[in-house]
Amino acid sequence: MTSSAPGPFDATPTRVGWDASVLDPHRPIAEARHRTRVWVQQHWKLPQLADPVELAVAELCTNAVRHGGGLAGLELILGTSHHFAPPVLRVLVIDRAPGQAPELVGGDNPFSESGRGLHLVAALSRRWGWHRTGFDEKQVWCTFAIAHRAPGD
Repeated sequence: MTSSAPGPFDATPTRVGWDASVLDPHRPIAEARHRTRVWVQQHWKLPQLADPVELAVAELCTNAVRHGGGLAGLELILGTSHHFAPPVLRVLVIDRAPGQAPELVGGDNPFSESGRGLHLVAALSRRWGWHRTGFDEKQVWCTFAIAHRAPGD
């Protein structure tokens, strides 16, 4: 009898990141989106997550540039499955304004032209949050659940 339980989740490498200095200084958000899509879709073979993760990266990087003192870096972490935790993909965007807390604002005016980015990230991802990484940076993050895959998928 063959087991139908999913095999171990293989995701090598499990972490990839870029310092803002290696991104195109004139188009850091577009380049962050492109690098994210390549890793999620081609390297990690998660095409079902390519669109929502790319969109979340675009929103978080835009916030870092506009409100966070500048984009300092981007990291993607692919967490493997354990008996006690499902696999997740975590997006971390680092900016240079640790004192500026991200807030969900502007959701009550449907005609507002701004203030929807974090609402979109909250809707697309499983969870989101932020924390200070030191005296001069903070990370805004979100996680995406990854469906278990059968061996050979």
